[in-house]
Amino acid sequence: VAGLTSGGTPIEISGAWFANKVEYGVVPTCKIGDKLVRARFISTVRIVCHAPPSDNIYSSVPIKVSLNGQDFIDTGKSFSYYE
Repeated sequence: VAGLTSGGTPIEISGAWFANKVEYGVVPTCKIGDKLVRARFISTVRIVCHAPPSDNIYSSVPIKVSLNGQDFIDTGKSFSYYE
């Protein structure tokens, strides 16, 4: 997956056991490189997050996900930025 350094590229992530229960602190979050972005909950098997802006031109950064904003799982995918 790749997108502009200005950010905003949607990144769809498929998995299992996604949840969105704000009242219990369960909020899907993506970590793109070292930046956290809140994901949009689509279903228990899909979330979407938007790439944040970055100065990392032509480099790949890992994509990780979390349901509590603290414990992240590496998706095995990366995101590359370009101008």
